[in-house]
Amino acid sequence: MIPHDPNRPQINPRQIVLNGRESELYRLISRTGYIPDESVFSDFCESLKSGRAWLISGTRGSGKTAFPEALAECCNLSMCVVAGRDGIKQEEILYDWDKEEQEVWMKENLAISKTLPSEEAVKHIEKARRMKWQRQFLVLGEVGISYDLAASAAKTSEAPPVLLLDESDKFGPSIEDALLMPLERGVIHIPRFEEGFVGIIDWKCRPIVVTTSNDLRHRLSAPFISRHIFTRFETPDLTKELEILSARNRHASSAQLALSIKLLDAVRGIAGMEDHPSLRESIDITAAFIRNSVEDLDPQILSRLFCYFVKDGSAQELLSLQLDYLLAMTNSFHPDVDGWLASRDPDWATRWPQLVS
Repeated sequence: MIPHDPNRPQINPRQIVLNGRESELYRLISRTGYIPDESVFSDFCESLKSGRAWLISGTRGSGKTAFPEALAECCNLSMCVVAGRDGIKQEEILYDWDKEEQEVWMKENLAISKTLPSEEAVKHIEKARRMKWQRQFLVLGEVGISYDLAASAAKTSEAPPVLLLDESDKFGPSIEDALLMPLERGVIHIPRFEEGFVGIIDWKCRPIVVTTSNDLRHRLSAPFISRHIFTRFETPDLTKELEILSARNRHASSAQLALSIKLLDAVRGIAGMEDHPSLRESIDITAAFIRNSVEDLDPQILSRLFCYFVKDGSAQELLSLQLDYLLAMTNSFHPDVDGWLASRDPDWATRWPQLVS
């Protein structure tokens, strides 16, 4: 769990949306440097208003994981994260019992019972066995912690935590099945537990659950999907990508933003590239331009920066044959890119007669 900052006030995003102030939440998220797509943000608001978890799928680097991180940051929410991987077990994410502590507990009470009269000894052992299933011996996983935190927060009218179920396509059927009850009912029933369950039934107080999928491993089950509001993260258009780059790299000049977006747009258009650079690579290459004070490219600089967006040897060889084309594209006029930049930087318009006319 990543705890919230106790020195900052918390904001309940679900309450903001239920009060009809979606635009306020959008502005809060945008201040972190994450600029949500309007339709994506609208779907997220529907998940908040419905009490359903939010399932988002899309290509790597499209901002799926960054969205709940930005939400937790701007609203100062605690955040629990389950990262999908092979071999993950239910007890890791839901709950388990501290068997060693339980064994010590029983040994101590058995020793005490031997000093008592027989009738009292029987009662003492029976009580000890019941108390073996107390909360002090319960070990909650990230999902269990999030629902338990939500129940505690509801008692004090505090904001619920964010629960990120990341790369859920790696969970496997058994984990998906284990999550059906908390996603639907808001509680995790625990056999023999003296309190019966952890969590909270009232959907307005449940954790804000965001589930991501890269659609790479296996198809999620219908019952699991049905417990979510679904959104597909599409690759943003160039002007939206520019807006995101500008927000995430606030010190980037217009020239550096233009270089980044024109370069990667050209790379994405090259036939034979199997793994096109995503928004993540756009952000990384812009940051590299800032660090290295790059505002113009030549073959040497471009080749050196391939490492940010070329992920295998064949792609590097392919792009090495396209250096002249890539450099030409970074120096060419692009109506969408240069028009967007000129609307925010009057000096940029003077570079392109097409914009003046």
